[in-house]
Amino acid sequence: MIWNRTITIAALLGGLLALLSGIATGQALAVVAAAALFTLSLLLWKYGYLFIPAITRATRIVEVRDGYEIPPARDMVLKKIESGYYATKFLEVRFYESAIEKKEDERRTMFESFEKAIASLKYVVKISLLISAIDLSKHIDDIKTKRSMAETKKSKLHGKNDDLIRLDREIAMWNRLLDRITHGERPVELVAFASTTAFGLTKEEAASRVRRQSKEVKTILSSSLGCDVRELVDVEMRKCFEWDLFFPTTPEDMRDELF
Repeated sequence: MIWNRTITIAALLGGLLALLSGIATGQALAVVAAAALFTLSLLLWKYGYLFIPAITRATRIVEVRDGYEIPPARDMVLKKIESGYYATKFLEVRFYESAIEKKEDERRTMFESFEKAIASLKYVVKISLLISAIDLSKHIDDIKTKRSMAETKKSKLHGKNDDLIRLDREIAMWNRLLDRITHGERPVELVAFASTTAFGLTKEEAASRVRRQSKEVKTILSSSLGCDVRELVDVEMRKCFEWDLFFPTTPEDMRDELF
């Protein structure tokens, strides 16, 4: 069922009706209040994960569900056992290059880099891939829009920095994808994330260890594979945790989850 887009559209329609009602009745204050509240509701729905952890950390709210615990920082999942605690952190892995579109020597180098990355890991790491087919009818326009957004961001940057390098890789990825689609290759949508788990006698020890492991995994994967890796918190983290058990069953449901 398409919940995320439905709720977003409902909020927009509600805000529009409130604005029209305020204008019709001549209540300027009501118009401003309606616009502010509905804008805030959309921000909470879409980007709440950015600042909700700060609220829960300040109020020390702990979420408990099905024997698992999410601490106030909302950056990991904890589980208590008789001898101590397990802590798991999740990371998003965003690839910008594919082995299919590379030459033989480049492909060999890429696989060697992946092997070196795996060999460099000191901890047990789980890398998960969710793959779904893509409807080409709207996909080309979406790719061009995302490429244009990346080019706009790049035009505002000056000098050399990590963001500029990342945007160059992203733009090159969109160009390669468009070229492959126009030559008849059917694309797929890929969602990749990694997770690592640590054990500690206390909750604090487990949390400290898994944060240290996560930073090391992030550094190794990003430097060896030429991909972007970021630690997930709140809604995005819980989504990956739930996807380990149950995940979207159709491409449409998957796109809605990522909306």
